[in-house]
Amino acid sequence: MNNDFAVLAQFLENMSPEVSGRSGMNLSPEQAELIQKFAGGNLDAAAREDLMPALIENEKALRELVNAIESQNG
Repeated sequence: MNNDFAVLAQFLENMSPEVSGRSGMNLSPEQAELIQKFAGGNLDAAAREDLMPALIENEKALRELVNAIESQNG
């Protein structure tokens, strides 16, 4: 599973800059908490499904996920 997160983190780091136009959206405290749980493998399937739109639409959410994964693997 750690390898899956490493691949995801590498992918997100190499994303094209065209997503940055949507980066102005702030994360709610609830989203930040869910991202931390997701990175730690502690989020059930339904909650992951609910979180996906925020990850897809918000560069800050993606960066938060990458940072959380890296901090757990570092």
